[in-house]
Amino acid sequence: MSQPLKIHHDVGDIVLKPSGKINTRRLKEMLCSTLDQYLEEDHIPAKKLHDEAKQRHGAAYQTPAYYLRLYRQRAELTQVQLADKTGILQHHLSEMENSKRALGKSNAKKLAKILNCDYQKLL
Repeated sequence: MSQPLKIHHDVGDIVLKPSGKINTRRLKEMLCSTLDQYLEEDHIPAKKLHDEAKQRHGAAYQTPAYYLRLYRQRAELTQVQLADKTGILQHHLSEMENSKRALGKSNAKKLAKILNCDYQKLL
């Protein structure tokens, strides 16, 4: 069995116990390079992201309509596909996404089940 491989990096210390014969120098270089890339990533404050989203979406930001569209797009479904899966008419979904129709608890639960989200976000 190989000796433990110890790597000290600004992100943290790593101790690996290789299960076989490995090129430790190459593995250290690869891991350190990956960790260096992590340190170089841009970290954006959540407030800045929310402010930009609010500006982009206006009054609809964080409303049930906003979340319905967001979750539908995250699930990579069209309104027609979502209508087929839930039994809710497509034009009703469109009205819901545009804040022209309330979802109601029953529809919110149907949608949440298909969209894999908390139904309360849709109320």
